[in-house]
Amino acid sequence: MPAIPSDVLSAAHFIMRHLYRPVELDGGARFFAVAETEHTFGGDDWLWADDNAKVLEFVSRPDIWQLYPDQPLEMLRFVEAMCHGPFIFRRVAGPRLDRVEGTGPVGRFEHSLMHIRSDLPHALVTAGVRFHDGRTADNLLLTGNNVEFTYKRRRVRINPKSALTDIAAEHKEDRLTLRLAGDLFFSAAWRKIRLGRISYVYTIDARSMLIGVEAALEVDAHAAVSDVVLSIGHDQLSHGYNGVRYDTLAAKLTGGITRFAAADKTRIILPAAGASYYEIAQAEIAGFALAVHTMPREPARLAEFDIRVEQPGKLHLVRARYRFDGSCRGATLKVGEDKLLTSGGFYDRVDDYADLMRHALKAGAQPAVFDYSVSYDYGAEINAFAKCFAAAANQDLPAPVRASAERARTLFDRYLAVYDECFVNGHRQQKNTIMSRQLAFVILGLATMCRATGAPAYLEKLRELSDVLLDFEVRFTDIGGDPASAFPYGMQSERAAFVDGHSSSLLALVQARSLIDNPRFTEAIERGMASYCLETTGVGSPPQKIDTVSTSIVVQDTYRHTENSYWNFNIGLALRFFSALRNSPVPELRAIAEKYRDRVGLFELVMLRQIERSIVERDDAVEIRTSIHAGETNSETQPWVMLGLFGHPYD
Repeated sequence: MPAIPSDVLSAAHFIMRHLYRPVELDGGARFFAVAETEHTFGGDDWLWADDNAKVLEFVSRPDIWQLYPDQPLEMLRFVEAMCHGPFIFRRVAGPRLDRVEGTGPVGRFEHSLMHIRSDLPHALVTAGVRFHDGRTADNLLLTGNNVEFTYKRRRVRINPKSALTDIAAEHKEDRLTLRLAGDLFFSAAWRKIRLGRISYVYTIDARSMLIGVEAALEVDAHAAVSDVVLSIGHDQLSHGYNGVRYDTLAAKLTGGITRFAAADKTRIILPAAGASYYEIAQAEIAGFALAVHTMPREPARLAEFDIRVEQPGKLHLVRARYRFDGSCRGATLKVGEDKLLTSGGFYDRVDDYADLMRHALKAGAQPAVFDYSVSYDYGAEINAFAKCFAAAANQDLPAPVRASAERARTLFDRYLAVYDECFVNGHRQQKNTIMSRQLAFVILGLATMCRATGAPAYLEKLRELSDVLLDFEVRFTDIGGDPASAFPYGMQSERAAFVDGHSSSLLALVQARSLIDNPRFTEAIERGMASYCLETTGVGSPPQKIDTVSTSIVVQDTYRHTENSYWNFNIGLALRFFSALRNSPVPELRAIAEKYRDRVGLFELVMLRQIERSIVERDDAVEIRTSIHAGETNSETQPWVMLGLFGHPYD
């Protein structure tokens, strides 16, 4: 069995030889970055902004940066390219659009970053953001359209669904076009009258996250109708599968922004004349929150939204209603929208998302497809900027590296301010915006900047954000009757205490305590030690029995819940915390490490054994697989395990 690496270079060699590669972004500009995996996974080639930041933190260690002077600078350049205004975009992907199920008008397609399902016989097109870890869901169901008009002073509404019998799915190379059409009829004075031909067209391109939607009505020359309304529907918005629910609608109007928040069961018409952008969004931790963004192609025609709430606090149906006033006899009426899905964002910033939609439309088809969701680990990027700044000051590094220091500091300051505005301010307003692991890495970055610069402003912000982190602590009594606590991901959701979130939170408090004399930090760290436990559990399907280190939490004094460290990135963060505690300059923290020395020693023995079983040696390079059963590593596991084993000199 391979041994634990004795230095950091063997793992760095693997990253540079097997994960680091070129990628073309907007306009064909060439960058270099680290891919999620060495081999495409299910046909996907994904490059994550936060994972590149995690690798960047690791390779910013001077011993690695001296050996690889150019690659960290290129990764920094890539992460910077993923920044756009307040957003740090989540990932990019190589274009693909493959049919994976079905034939003809019924099928499932895998897009670069989405999954698409066409069930045209039922007038349904479904889309969702795609992942590899079970988070894929049906974010958007495009159905629920109707047509309204006036005939002889009587208002008539038609559901066109049953009439849409002319259906086709056309898949050519990078483009998928789904078409539905049919003739519409209505009854008046015991006569059946032909209204005209309705059609809906949905377009998806492998090289973009945009979804095109068009509705057209060719009104019969003999149909004396007027004041026609065509709608584009979003139905079953809160079906609940995999956490899909939406609770707010916001639209950008000429005079400002109009909003609707779902509360009690209702059906309303929300005026929105001329809205140039609208979003249907979810109130959730910013890194996880869902939204459907829409840019109308004919905003002057958009009149209002038909909104239904079936369950309290959850949108069920939203129809965008486009009006054609006056006589429409014999006319061809057309409306269109461009839509974009995100699974993380700051959806209060409606103006910024309107600008983002314009940016996405202007960019069009690209050699690498952007997921415009915000990064999960927004703090990982902020921390990486701090580590690059501190490390670049090392006089033993080449001049281009040293010259990058101010660039890294500028990025740190910019996105620290955004974090404060978008995440922390929301938290202060009792919104569910912050993820504890993400906040922990912001604190790690602040601790680094405090040590590197001595600037009082960084110290004050460190003090403030460390207090915010304490808001996440859930206290309980452990099995032995002693005080215990755990740090879940979120304040109002994601209440399980995952090993990574709990360990990174305690690590952040250890680093903050070395700069700030606050006994609350010390007390929380000691309580948090009681959350760790050994657990025999089953993983996978069918389950395989493993012995591992877990974290526990007691929720609302009712039941004890555990999460395990089967995936090795968890072990990296736990090891990093235990090492930081043991080597802290603060006597009180070293005393905690000594008090729990035997338990921690047992935990580390189990975790190191798990890492040993996950190592693959490749010449002088070392790969640390994502788990003992996995086939390879990924761009999160490799750097985090190595930082757990060896730390960072600028922590």
